Amino acid sequence: MKLSNLIKFTAVIALLFAYTGCNDMLENVEPSTSVSGEQVLTSADGVEGLRASMYGKIHGSFAYKTEYFVGPSAFTDETRNRPGSTRYQALNQAVQNVGTAHIASWNAHYEVIQDANLMIGAVEPDVLPAATYDRYRGEALALRAFAMHNLVKVFGYDPGNFSQGEIEDPWEEGVIVRTEPVLDVTDADLRPRSSVTEVYNQIITDLTDAKALLSGINSDNRYATEAFVDGMLARVHLYAGNWGDAVTSAQNAITNSGRSLENTEDGVAEMFNENTGGHPEALFKVVVDPSTENGGWNNDGPGTYTSTGFLAQLPTQFLIDKYEAGDYRLGWYRDCVEAQRIALNQPTGCDAVNDNGFSLVKFNGDKGNHVDDLPFMRLAEMYLIWAEAAAKDVDSPAAGVAPLQDLLDARNGGTVPATALTDMTAFEDFILDERMRELALEGHRFYDLKRLQRDIRNPDGSIKMRAENYRILPQLGSGLLNVNELLVENPGY
Repeated sequence: MKLSNLIKFTAVIALLFAYTGCNDMLENVEPSTSVSGEQVLTSADGVEGLRASMYGKIHGSFAYKTEYFVGPSAFTDETRNRPGSTRYQALNQAVQNVGTAHIASWNAHYEVIQDANLMIGAVEPDVLPAATYDRYRGEALALRAFAMHNLVKVFGYDPGNFSQGEIEDPWEEGVIVRTEPVLDVTDADLRPRSSVTEVYNQIITDLTDAKALLSGINSDNRYATEAFVDGMLARVHLYAGNWGDAVTSAQNAITNSGRSLENTEDGVAEMFNENTGGHPEALFKVVVDPSTENGGWNNDGPGTYTSTGFLAQLPTQFLIDKYEAGDYRLGWYRDCVEAQRIALNQPTGCDAVNDNGFSLVKFNGDKGNHVDDLPFMRLAEMYLIWAEAAAKDVDSPAAGVAPLQDLLDARNGGTVPATALTDMTAFEDFILDERMRELALEGHRFYDLKRLQRDIRNPDGSIKMRAENYRILPQLGSGLLNVNELLVENPGY
């Protein structure tokens, strides 16, 4: 970076932050335009710091902690408030056109994208050894794609669903695509939203490039690896309806990860416990050090919301009833009092949410200070993607039975029932149930229902939000629209 640009850039940022302090209209303005200084881009130590910042933007953000993991459950039928608790109550109670609560963050994802863009486009090749340079760029491409998909899957309709809402014309607006690093104030331009198709094309391009750069790098799931990239390609192709590509990518993720499904009662029950299981199925997990990085976890971490603190969001009976007796995954549920990892002296009312007074302890604070590592992708998801996509690729439930049965066998979950094989709708219903059993509280339920154009229901089966309701998409809000006149609001707001 030119020194003159750096000085000018730093001065502008100082003014921006000063202005932000007195005008919350800029609270969520993207993109993030903070860079530590010229050393970040021109020294090996600086680049290492940038890499740490890129990952740190994930585990330090509420949007990638509680909102990512707990929000999609609270917004649907998987969790509800313990009586007397209020956290995410607005998501539990949001009905049709009432209120504007949603699981939508904007700025947090662009914070990750900005660091990724700096790593991809502003670090000179000779700063690092060639292999390290390629690896870090591959990680940055993977995380940029991850952040961009997290943005577009909430703010836009999914590919093929552009006529989903109560609108006259198809709504194809996605999010802003930024692939260049912001080095100078002149780089921080205002842009309109790209179409969902354009955003998905960029995501797939990034992941394809990342896979080439990370080829053979799979040993450390604390960072983006080839297997994680394969997993992201599988997830993205599933959302895009590219069924054959989703199958291939899911199979690649399974193979390249070198991991296998846990298949014992204790192994499944303890896989989320960092002191015993340590996430053996994780394709990508962000590791958090409770002694140095626990800021906010004892107040707003996913464990604090669900099992180690306020017990604000408990599993519904609707969710628990999805399991057959003997399913190893029932080990993820524990009595509120028996868990003995909670801040409440006398937890009460848990049995008002489910009959046994269970909490869901995938996030359990066993690292200390209510801190958990964050498993953003697991091997089991790949088997579920493989099963769904294989069946849809040839329009036959039979094509998806094998990977689905592999997962059920590992979990002692019984056999795929004949009723699930009568037609594609029945198979999709069973896949949705199995995704609940396996992926509850891992950030999927709302987005699964949205991408399949299913109504959002309450645990008792009543309609909470119809699939065509405009509130399936969140509003961007005046904080963004007033600053960037090129943006357009989602329909209905």
